[in-house]
Amino acid sequence: MLRIIGAILIVMSFVVPAGAAETPREKIVMLNDALLDVMKNADSLGFDGRHRKLQPVMASLYDFNLMSRVAVGGYWKKLGQADRDRLINAFKRMSIATYAARFDGYSGEKFEIVSEEKSVRNTVLVKTNLIKSDGSPVALNYLLRPSDGIWRIIDVFLDARFSELARLRADYTAVIKRDGFEKLINTIEARILELTSST
Repeated sequence: MLRIIGAILIVMSFVVPAGAAETPREKIVMLNDALLDVMKNADSLGFDGRHRKLQPVMASLYDFNLMSRVAVGGYWKKLGQADRDRLINAFKRMSIATYAARFDGYSGEKFEIVSEEKSVRNTVLVKTNLIKSDGSPVALNYLLRPSDGIWRIIDVFLDARFSELARLRADYTAVIKRDGFEKLINTIEARILELTSST
């Protein structure tokens, strides 16, 4: 966890704007509300409908630019602007498709905000639980930082321990090192197709 936070901090230098729009907690409430809505209407919406509902919400809540940059590590500096834009676009579409595929049903689940805690260098960690129908909690923690005066998600910790961005960084840099940037783009596109086809 500390390694990936360190990687994020290396590529960002900022001062928290006074009066940053909405609090980190409010941002996660917005995400949880959107997820609960698509879960409750999952069957009638289908994958495409869930994707359409989540796309504008996630685009406004996640800092996909920074996340894409962190995900490829030092290789980012070697990419031209056109390839950076391709990566950001593919990363964004894959992230939204992942949520549309994962939150595909409802059986009484609910979300709760556990806490909002200041983290290193002006980031904020919002701890949440997805309460399953049997009452057991699944921890989902979100790391946020302000970008252009707006708090945005820059990482998600599954079960409160596993950084999703750290996992992707390990996978993506391995692909680039072994097979090059085009192979990475093809791999992400294949994952999007897999998510779309599995629903």
